[in-house]
Amino acid sequence: MDSNTSSIKVLFVGTGALGSVYAWRLQTSGQVEITAVCRSNYQAVSNNGFQIKSELYGTHIYRPTNVIQSVDEATDNYDFVVVCTKALPNRGDNSDIIAKAVGRDTAIVVIQNGIGIEDPFVARYPNNPVISVVAYIDASQPSIGVIEHGSSSGLVLGSHPQANIEKLAQIWNQNGVKCLVTDNIQAFRWLKLVWNASFNPISVVSGGNDTQKMLADPVCRKLIRDVMVEVYQLGEKVVGMPLPVFMNVDGPDAYIKYTDRPGTTVYPSMLMDYQAGRPMEHAVILGRPIELANELGVPVPRLETIHALLLMIEKKSLK
Repeated sequence: MDSNTSSIKVLFVGTGALGSVYAWRLQTSGQVEITAVCRSNYQAVSNNGFQIKSELYGTHIYRPTNVIQSVDEATDNYDFVVVCTKALPNRGDNSDIIAKAVGRDTAIVVIQNGIGIEDPFVARYPNNPVISVVAYIDASQPSIGVIEHGSSSGLVLGSHPQANIEKLAQIWNQNGVKCLVTDNIQAFRWLKLVWNASFNPISVVSGGNDTQKMLADPVCRKLIRDVMVEVYQLGEKVVGMPLPVFMNVDGPDAYIKYTDRPGTTVYPSMLMDYQAGRPMEHAVILGRPIELANELGVPVPRLETIHALLLMIEKKSLK
C-alpha cells in the first residue's frame, strides 16, 4: 500500500468462521486494516492467527492487523464496523456491544441471517448508515482458531447513499468475494430465508440431518419444498414483488436442485449450534416471519409447526 494512501479501518465483531474469511479477503488487498474482536478464540488467534483451510482460496494463516478481546479495547476511528455475531434478539439486544466503536462517520455493516436484523442498529444509531448484507458462505470453526471454508463466499450488500459501500464491495470483488450491491436488499434477504427457514430448522427437528440426508428422504424432501413455498409466498407479500432470481434459483425446485447437486453436503448452522449446545437463530429465521405472516393474513402452518417444535427442543437442550 502506498504510504501516502490512507487505509480503510474496519472493525469486525464476531470474528468466527464467517467473519474471519471476509476479514481476510479485505486485508489481503493491502488497502484495509482489520481489527478483529475475538472472544472465545482470542488466545489462539492472538498467538497463532487463523488457520484457514479453504477450497476456494487455499490454505493460509491469517493474522488480522489487530486482535482484541472486546469492543472496549477498540481505539481507532473506524470507517466500518462489521457485525458478524449470531442474531439472537430473544436473548438480548446486541446492537449495544459496538457502541464504543461507532463514531460520527462510521458505517455499520450487519452480516446476519434472518428478517428484521437491522432494526436494533437503526434504532440505536439513527445518524449512522446501517448496511444490511446477505452472505452465501459455507464455513465452520471445528476447533478454536481453525476455519474450514468451502467454495462459496458471495455477498449481497444493500446500497446506502451515505456510506461508500461500493468501495468495500469493490475490494472484496478484487480479492475473490463476489459481491452484488442492490437497492432492494430485503427481497434478497427473503430469498435467503427460503433456504434458511426450511433446511435449518428441519435439520434439527428431523433428528440431526445434513442436507443430503434430508433430501434423500421423500417425505422430508416434500416438507422442505412445502416450507419453501410458504416463505416465497410470504416474502413476496412483504416486499410487494416477486423475489429475485439469484444463482439461477427461481423457485423452490431450483433451490432444492442447487442444494442437492453431487458432492455437496451442507451441515446447516442451526444444526451445528444445536449440537454444540448454543442458542439457535429461530427468532429472526422463524419467529419474526411468522409475526409478519399473522399481520398480513398469510397462512404459514408448516412454519408455525416447525417453530413450535424447535422452541421445545431448544428449551430442553439449553437446560
